[in-house]
Amino acid sequence: MPQRRTNLLLILLVVTPLALLTWLGTYLIRDAARSTDSAMQAVLAERLVAADHQLVDDLRRFTDHLDQVGDDPGDPARSIAGSLGSHRWVIETWTISPEGQVDPVMEQGDHSHSHGAEASTRSRILHGLLGQSRLSFVEFTDPFIPVTERSSRQEPDLSRQSMWLTFMRTDSYETRGLVPQKPPATFPSGWHVTDGDFIYWRKTDLNEIVCARMDSGPMRKALYDRLAPPGQQNYPGRLILMTHSGIPLHTSGRRLPGSESGPAAFKQCSAPFNQWVLAYSPAAMEFPKPYLFPILLGVGSGCLLVLALAWTFFRENARELRLAQQRVSFVNQISHELKTPLTNIQLYTEMAAHRIEGSGDMIAQRHLRVVETETARLNRLIQNVLNYARQQRDKLSVQPRPIVLDEVVGRAVGNWRALLENKGFKVHLALKGPASMKADADALEQILSNLLSNVDKYAAHGKWVSITTESAGSSARVIVEDRGPGIPSGKRRMVFEPFERLRSDLNEGVSGTGIGLTISRELADLHGGSLEVCSLHKDGAKFILTLPIHPL
Repeated sequence: MPQRRTNLLLILLVVTPLALLTWLGTYLIRDAARSTDSAMQAVLAERLVAADHQLVDDLRRFTDHLDQVGDDPGDPARSIAGSLGSHRWVIETWTISPEGQVDPVMEQGDHSHSHGAEASTRSRILHGLLGQSRLSFVEFTDPFIPVTERSSRQEPDLSRQSMWLTFMRTDSYETRGLVPQKPPATFPSGWHVTDGDFIYWRKTDLNEIVCARMDSGPMRKALYDRLAPPGQQNYPGRLILMTHSGIPLHTSGRRLPGSESGPAAFKQCSAPFNQWVLAYSPAAMEFPKPYLFPILLGVGSGCLLVLALAWTFFRENARELRLAQQRVSFVNQISHELKTPLTNIQLYTEMAAHRIEGSGDMIAQRHLRVVETETARLNRLIQNVLNYARQQRDKLSVQPRPIVLDEVVGRAVGNWRALLENKGFKVHLALKGPASMKADADALEQILSNLLSNVDKYAAHGKWVSITTESAGSSARVIVEDRGPGIPSGKRRMVFEPFERLRSDLNEGVSGTGIGLTISRELADLHGGSLEVCSLHKDGAKFILTLPIHPL
């Protein structure tokens, strides 16, 4: 049983720190990964914001440029449309009268491939949308604001690839780092856009609408070519501009190893590019994996240290157990060998005592009493050793029978009274135990004999011993106290350990095996009781034997 407890304790001592070290290592590795990922996300978010701002800023500059085409007050809509048609990116212009009448002004090239981009269709929608919207130059910091129908002022479904959206430029936005050559236009203008088409619109003072459809190829190329933003080197990874459905429109960057994996960060573009998404796939060199060697080295060293300590503890414990078993085995064999001649010595001593009892030889009688006392002491030591050996084999047991506690205690004290009084001890006996109870009388006598033996060996300086019995509730107590040097508070638990001896100044010149109190506590436990050292007693040592009072 002790071996199993030791092995279980050893396993706990090894498994617990290993589990904690493993948890700590995992936590540190995850924390390092989270920190690296957070730093990467912050950097990528900043890049995507810069790219998004660049796209919108360029479109706003282009809008301001178109606003300056034919912006003289009083110019008819057809004249403005004609001026806009001279731009190399414009492929079609038309006007829309306040009544919704479409009047084509310029058309070049074949642009029939853009399904849904016909002038009549777009004009009808724009006329209805701009006609019922209250367009004003509200102070906004964004370059464009959406123009929506009053009846459906809700977020559009951007998941549809070909959805058309309408935006109006704001009045307070200024492109960074540039001073406008002219004041902002005083008329509303903006864009009617989808994934692949851009229609510039302007509303005149006469509520006419001028529309100019762009050639999306060169216009988008001009926008894409400025990704990454001017003044910055191409990124090592891939900067991707794509639709909400994941169709890539443009990719920039150097595409170094590692960038072919999926994007690590996304950002929806600002108006009027709401149907586009910016994404970035970093290269492996940009954000290297966390340097985990110090963490692995520390955790690994801790695990090795725990295993080394555990192995050392296991080896030393095994050696101690082996030595203890050898010691127990040796004293057990010696005890058995001594038992037979000791029995003969006791027998012949008693026979000699009877023979010289009537002779009046007092010297011979005194010598025989010494022989009897020492023989009894030797017998007690041998009995302790044999009991300890049985305990180690899990065979120590008690046989409770009806007893009168005070008679048992009185008999045990009587065996020691003469010896103690001869050494100058004053023996105080107070018997107030229960009238009857069940216990093993031999075991109780052995416990008391061990306690009084310790008084004889260690408390000779006090010359006083008290043995008291009492009953309290359902238990009885036997109290043995002396006025010797006492037991230090830090050693009170150790005195019950086998083969433990207190400091040398207390046991100097004292013989004994060091297992008497171990056996005594084991016998008390087998009764369902306890044997403790009173921690409050300061004037010497005080042992309290508590026994349950079982009904007869």
